[in-house]
Amino acid sequence: MMTNEDMKRLQLPELTPIQIRRINNAETTCKNATSDWAKNYWYNVLSKLCEKYGCMDYFRKVIH
Repeated sequence: MMTNEDMKRLQLPELTPIQIRRINNAETTCKNATSDWAKNYWYNVLSKLCEKYGCMDYFRKVIH
């Protein structure tokens, strides 16, 4: 889950609470997905959200 410390440490842009919630929900759902289809779908959603909000450093941290 993304915290304020993560945002400072990774030098992420200022995100609104709704943007942080969207990224966190996509991350959690991706982790909890059981089928290959769902894992692929939520991975792509998380990727697109992070790209849209300029948080690719956080995306790389979460994926690895």
